[in-house]
Amino acid sequence: MSDFYERLKPWLFSQVAEELRYANCILDLGCGDCKLLRWLAETYGKSTIGVDISDLGFPPAGEGISCLRGDAQSLDFIGKGAIDAVLLFWSLHEMGDPLAVLQEARRVLHPLGEVLIIEFPRGSLAQKLWNETYYSVGEVANMLRETGFWRSEARLIVHRQLIWAKGFKGPRPKGVR
Repeated sequence: MSDFYERLKPWLFSQVAEELRYANCILDLGCGDCKLLRWLAETYGKSTIGVDISDLGFPPAGEGISCLRGDAQSLDFIGKGAIDAVLLFWSLHEMGDPLAVLQEARRVLHPLGEVLIIEFPRGSLAQKLWNETYYSVGEVANMLRETGFWRSEARLIVHRQLIWAKGFKGPRPKGVR
């Protein structure tokens, strides 16, 4: 049972690629060892940037991939509107101030950019395995709305063991909340 999430990775990687198929430049916040970014760069030719507070396990820089040690709350090295998609893959719960991280993600996103969050939900197998605190699907949806993302949605997938959430920067059409 402890390898449940590891066995999901190939399927999740392909789902992320499908969701972000139109993004040319992808930023992964809390990228860990950059395996997903390396896969996106090698398989689909995406330009990828990973940021993690720890640089343990970073691969050497390669074509289309750059992994940097940094704080997701302060992405000063990335210009406003420079990124097509921001990804948080199993990392939102690790962020000290997730609202600040999402606000910074929104700042660096292109005006039509998307944020994609894949996260463990409260009460999941992950919580039992690793004894960490996770958010509910409603809390993740609220964080997206609070930080200005529109057309945001959050839902449970894979036997209610993961949250799949996304939101768009905008511009928000008049009259749409």
